[in-house]
Amino acid sequence: MRAVSEIMHGKPREIFLTNTQTGRRERLETLEPGKIRFYSCGPTVYGFIHVGNLRAALVSDLFYRWFKRAGYAVNFVRNYTDVDDKIIKRAAEEGISPEELARKYIREVEKDYAVAGLEEPTHKTRVTDHIPEIIALIGKILANGKGYVTPSGEVLFSIEAFPEYGKLSHRNLEDNEAGARVEVRDEKRSPHDFSLWKPAKPGEPSWDSPWGKGRPGWHIECSAMASKWLGQQMDVHHGGEDLVFPHHENEIAQSEAASGQAPYVRVWVHNAFLNINQEKMSKSLGNFITARDFLTRFGGEVARYLLLSAHYRSLIDFGDEAVENALTSLERLYEAKQKAVQLQGLRAAVPDLRAEAAWGQFAAQCQDARRAIDDAFAQDLNVPGALGAVFTLIRDFNRTLGEPLAQATPSAILGAGEFIRVLEDSLGGLLGIGRSEPGQALERFREIRAQLPGKGGLAKPTADEIAEQIRLRAEARAARDFAEADRIRKDLDARGVVIKDSPAGTTWQYK
Repeated sequence: MRAVSEIMHGKPREIFLTNTQTGRRERLETLEPGKIRFYSCGPTVYGFIHVGNLRAALVSDLFYRWFKRAGYAVNFVRNYTDVDDKIIKRAAEEGISPEELARKYIREVEKDYAVAGLEEPTHKTRVTDHIPEIIALIGKILANGKGYVTPSGEVLFSIEAFPEYGKLSHRNLEDNEAGARVEVRDEKRSPHDFSLWKPAKPGEPSWDSPWGKGRPGWHIECSAMASKWLGQQMDVHHGGEDLVFPHHENEIAQSEAASGQAPYVRVWVHNAFLNINQEKMSKSLGNFITARDFLTRFGGEVARYLLLSAHYRSLIDFGDEAVENALTSLERLYEAKQKAVQLQGLRAAVPDLRAEAAWGQFAAQCQDARRAIDDAFAQDLNVPGALGAVFTLIRDFNRTLGEPLAQATPSAILGAGEFIRVLEDSLGGLLGIGRSEPGQALERFREIRAQLPGKGGLAKPTADEIAEQIRLRAEARAARDFAEADRIRKDLDARGVVIKDSPAGTTWQYK
């Protein structure tokens, strides 16, 4: 593994990624030394995106942040599909043009991305801005004998003219039932051939082309946008696992058929699906959650932790328990950060040799944690491994802080600063968490917890309600009405609140 100092001096470190095409973890070897050409499939904008779309966007953001951290110059393209059957249908329902509808929801998606803390890619592309490139690409496919024009003016890609079709998904096309998974029409030479250019229909967006007025097929769009901004080949291509077939399979076929260069993509990476309370997220099941609703209720930091803390190739069960776990972890992180900030603000004590030694050792542990985080990310973005290193460091910090000799010595203040750097830079710079002011963050998490159901489905009380119950309990104890005091404690416990008595007073926290 390359040392951090090597990364800082312009020598990108080794990165290993699991390639969907081979199923193996491979060392990333880029087309150009020190540079990464990276493409991520964005949403089709016919409504608010859902949390599954948000996970895909956050995963692409995580790759982008890590590639830059690892020392690469990254050309990152993320697209919007702004012409599609679903857009046309929704526009008719809303009584506006497809162009207006697409622009409207692109603005809404951008709002969600901003709340979720996504960094701006190098290029944000739209299909309708690339019609000339799409037409030119289709022309190359036809010139190379890999496609054909039907009597109705539709341009289709010929699967039989591309023998390597299926090399990404490893699917046998003969297993697909004609008429079920693929559209069968008399004009198709093979039922598996797919559309590159669709003839115009009344009331739909259309553009002039050598084959008549029409609009692009879905798959050709990404090939054209990627080739314009990244070239005929790229290093890494990302998307949700639902895009492996047919979208990305078709993208490979048409891109390599047009350029004659292979591979179109060196490494394919795909993130897994989301379940909602152990059921697949689906509109038909009524468990569809928009990113807007989730972000409004819980905020960007909780969303980032929940959707990125699991490995990107692992299924996430998205529900109340997952939110609870994310909050618990974030609270643990920010409680430790709050202690470190407070320690930094203390006046330095007279150095004690043993205390200085303890904090000196902790500062070294911070450096070890920084290396462990980078090492974990270098191995296929192993976020759980990176978080494991951070929470081990939090445990070491709390233990060092709790030792009898733990004073605000110069080394203690230095150690606190190193600890904050790990949380804000090494981890926060990649996951986009841990960078807020601790007091404000903890208060926000308390408010979020109040929205979640407690034991037995009881709503959790607000901070003001808890304060009032603690006051009433104190009055009951002062009057020696211990039965009433115990009843209040048990009621709070049943509603998901733990209270703790100490010589300094009574404190509380959500379970």
